[in-house]
Amino acid sequence: MIIVRHFSKVFNILGQIMAFLTVILIGIIFLNDGVVKFMSDSTLATLKTIKEYAVLATLVVVGFSFASRRNIIFFIIYCVLAAVAIGFSFPALF
Repeated sequence: MIIVRHFSKVFNILGQIMAFLTVILIGIIFLNDGVVKFMSDSTLATLKTIKEYAVLATLVVVGFSFASRRNIIFFIIYCVLAAVAIGFSFPALF
C-alpha cells in the first residue's frame, strides 16, 4: 500500500486541477445559458457532454486520492464502486 500512498499525492494534485477546470467549464456553460449567448448550439452541446465526463472523472480521481490513504479493504471497495459508477455511466458498453 506504500506505492499507492505515493500516488495519492499525484492524484491529489491532479484532482485539484481537474476540479478547478471543471468549475470553470460549468461557469462558462451557465454564463452562456443565462447571461450572454456567445457559443453556437453545437459547441454548447459538446461542452455539456464534456462536463458530464469531467465531473465523473474528477470524482473518481479525488475519491481515489482519499481511498489510497486508507486501509486496503477500503481501497478495494472504493475501486469496485468506482468501476460500477463508470460502467453505469456508459450504458452502450453493456
